[in-house]
Amino acid sequence: MSDSMKVLSFIVPAYNSAAFLDICIPSLLGAGDRVEVIVVNDGSTDGTALAARKYCRQYPDVVRLLEQENRGHGGALNTGCAAAVGKYLKVVDADDWIDTRNLPALLAALEQSDSDVVLTHYRTIDISTGEQKLWKTCPPEFGRAYTLEQVMENWDAFSRTMTFHGILYKTAFYREKGIRLSEKVFYEDYEFATFPCCQAQQVLPLDLELYQYRIGDVTQSVSRESRLKRMGHTQTVLERMYREFGRLHGAGEKAYAARKIQELLLSYLTTTLLVCPDRKEGRCLAKAQVQRCRQQVPQAYALAKYKYPIFLVMNRLHISQAAWDKVLHGKLYRTLRGKRKYD
Repeated sequence: MSDSMKVLSFIVPAYNSAAFLDICIPSLLGAGDRVEVIVVNDGSTDGTALAARKYCRQYPDVVRLLEQENRGHGGALNTGCAAAVGKYLKVVDADDWIDTRNLPALLAALEQSDSDVVLTHYRTIDISTGEQKLWKTCPPEFGRAYTLEQVMENWDAFSRTMTFHGILYKTAFYREKGIRLSEKVFYEDYEFATFPCCQAQQVLPLDLELYQYRIGDVTQSVSRESRLKRMGHTQTVLERMYREFGRLHGAGEKAYAARKIQELLLSYLTTTLLVCPDRKEGRCLAKAQVQRCRQQVPQAYALAKYKYPIFLVMNRLHISQAAWDKVLHGKLYRTLRGKRKYD
């Protein structure tokens, strides 16, 4: 594979993903040999490798397959990002895909960009209900670079796409500043969206929809069943993020990392207090984690502390996560948010 002209590397972590690759990989091939597609077969036991090799043969200058023993999603990302030769890199899970129509405009922007982080819109598609939702960044101006401090001053304008699904990294920046993601745990995508993004000098938002995020599958890590099963994984990632936070120095770095830690903490509180069937056990787990966050990252605790009592009340009233979602997007939440700037 010639790497002299690669603008973008797509990293595709794949575990038992043979059924999805015929949707994912073709969506990444709309820009010729200016992109590379790195499929990382993470110890699959199905036909994942066979499905990927078909594209390696058809597109030898674009698609390549890396194989390893199972190391989890984070391990596959570590392998793929280390092997990338493109100017920028983007991770696309094997059961998701890209809006191919926007690839030419994206590559044109990346060729001109020197920003550490590039943001694009993404869409969620619920396979159980058919519901779709577009998640957009809304900066004062698209196509111009912002400092991290400017991003934090306008957090609501940027926050929706400063996620695993919205972020592209400049490859050299990611390697220089990045950490090796936790392996054999779920939810390490929070690490990916936090470190090294918190150290970015320039963030470039583009008015382009790219990532198509498939949700609504009970086997996914974001499903109710998976979140209950993997509460320990969330604890592990939170502890890792607490440690990494302690190594940060700049005010902008800490402000951004605190926001991302708060997001994962609130996800954990939702699981322990509103999803866990043993409500008392859930309260104990939540209390311990909130206290841990307060000790390790008081900035993140300060952002979450007003929501925690709401979770507790709903836990004691046996109110479900679905009811909380209505509160989160309803009039009561908007009223609370107007009184206290904690979101």
